[in-house]
Amino acid sequence: MEELVARFGLLAVFVLTGIEGDVGLILGGVAAHIGLMDPLAVGLAGALGGFAGDAAWYLVGRYNAEALRRSRVYRRVGPTIEGLVARFGSWQILLARPVYGTRVASMLFWGTQRLAPARFAALDLPACTVWAVLLVSLGYFSSSSVAALLGEIRRIEAWVGLGIVVALSFAILGHFILRRVARSVRP
Repeated sequence: MEELVARFGLLAVFVLTGIEGDVGLILGGVAAHIGLMDPLAVGLAGALGGFAGDAAWYLVGRYNAEALRRSRVYRRVGPTIEGLVARFGSWQILLARPVYGTRVASMLFWGTQRLAPARFAALDLPACTVWAVLLVSLGYFSSSSVAALLGEIRRIEAWVGLGIVVALSFAILGHFILRRVARSVRP
């Protein structure tokens, strides 16, 4: 397992951060704390993965603007984004990460608004970098808590596994007993 994390860990952080954002960074920080990856490399992979994911959503918005504006999701999240945009302008991109649920919608929005790609990158890349540093640090410095939680989960898994084995044993034993009783009752 450690070899897999060491070999593909940074790629996994890049991909997870591009797709989801937060979990990949926190897990990468935990892996860095236990020595499986370099924390700076995790932060860099996370920042670039986050930017790649944001850029992909931005491009989807840029090339599908009309269809997106008519979508149900855009109508639901659009007013929140538009409110932030009215208040902060394109600087709203910096708020897309900490305001839960607005990241993808924000990137789509700025794509539909045809924000200049250079301006988008100039705002989003630093935001991704700061977010990566914060969440990798969170994972890195809270890894002892995560390790304790994982220990509890393993302990619970062991008891659940034992319970399953015992339940299956009783079920099999009960099946054989019922078959034997059924055979003895038959004329």
